[in-house]
Amino acid sequence: MFCSPARFAPLLSITTLSGKPFLPIVRAKNAVAAAVDSFDFKVIPSVNKVLTMELARCAFADRRENVIALGPSGTGKTHVALGLGLAACQKGLKVRFTTAAALVHELIEAADERRLQRLQKLLVSQDLLIIDELGFVPLSKTGAELLFEVISQRYERGSIIITSNLPFDEWTEVFGSERLTGAILDRLTHHVHILEMNGESFRLSQSRKAKT
Repeated sequence: MFCSPARFAPLLSITTLSGKPFLPIVRAKNAVAAAVDSFDFKVIPSVNKVLTMELARCAFADRRENVIALGPSGTGKTHVALGLGLAACQKGLKVRFTTAAALVHELIEAADERRLQRLQKLLVSQDLLIIDELGFVPLSKTGAELLFEVISQRYERGSIIITSNLPFDEWTEVFGSERLTGAILDRLTHHVHILEMNGESFRLSQSRKAKT
């Protein structure tokens, strides 16, 4: 399903940590719509469609609950996360999008420049914080601790959506400490909706079709 850029006007409300609009889908030529209703659930049958569409109503954000999408690369985790972010924007909620690596980089930089509290205050003030691609890059000890602070500060104060290519039992590889990983998971999963997104990569599937 393809849509005109006009459909993405609410994405202007989804901003990155720098405050700039997050519009890669609008700018991408022939880009697939980020809305949840454009997701092809037949391709990734493991995804709970009923739960996903219910999450698009954004009651989870009103209740300050979290969403974690788990699965290998290319299974639509970012698509769904952005779709839920779009739905939240349409309801007037404040949404920020970042990758885990970019967030940690910004936190470390803010700490070095003595503006960490200002950034943390900004992050806590968002109704929904989307952290994409957790698990692709191991975090330094400082980075892991700073990310824990963000998650801890938002606990029961604002919703977080996290996408990860790793199952929970492998998150220690990212955070480097079983104790810290346990503390993070304890806060994230206290009020959580989990989307299992296991299947073949969309990109790999399209590549195979193109060759046939």
